[in-house]
Amino acid sequence: MPTQITRQVPAQPFPPDLAPSGSASVEAQAIEQAQNAQISDIVEHLLRRYTREQISLADLNRRVNGFYRQFDTAHVRNFVEILVESLVRRSISSFR
Repeated sequence: MPTQITRQVPAQPFPPDLAPSGSASVEAQAIEQAQNAQISDIVEHLLRRYTREQISLADLNRRVNGFYRQFDTAHVRNFVEILVESLVRRSISSFR
């Protein structure tokens, strides 16, 4: 009977976590700040397009935030700003 030679490979330990503790919350804060900045940019751009008589600042903020939050789970975020602005414009023109 031939002898089988088996080679045992030692289990590789998981690499230590190189990220400092709490980095997930720092990353989440950075993402939230970027999103808030993008929302502010959308609102500012739309304020230049519409007068206060056409839409109030509070209503504009509500619409932008509402449409923006619809894309919270989107994997591709490149065009969220454009899509939100387009949706807000359509919602404003449909109520005139």
